Amino acid sequence: MSSGTQAEGSSRTAENAALDLLGEVLYVEAGKIDLDTGFTELGLDSILAVEYVSMLKDELGVEQTVASLYELGTPRAFFAHIAAEA
Repeated sequence: MSSGTQAEGSSRTAENAALDLLGEVLYVEAGKIDLDTGFTELGLDSILAVEYVSMLKDELGVEQTVASLYELGTPRAFFAHIAAEA
């Protein structure tokens, strides 16, 4: 496996883990989350957003702000952002 493929694989793993955590916070199966629906429309209010950001840091070592969730708007954009920073 080349290093590019390894990096791509680990970013996909991080995205999948971040999606699983989002599902956990929203009490929804991760596979049922529409990645192009806004966080607010998905039901991620400010309290849940704080919980989600905390879980990302504790479980994945991903440091983001609640503001970044809302600025990026959708799970797809947010996951692309964290993958780019990995």
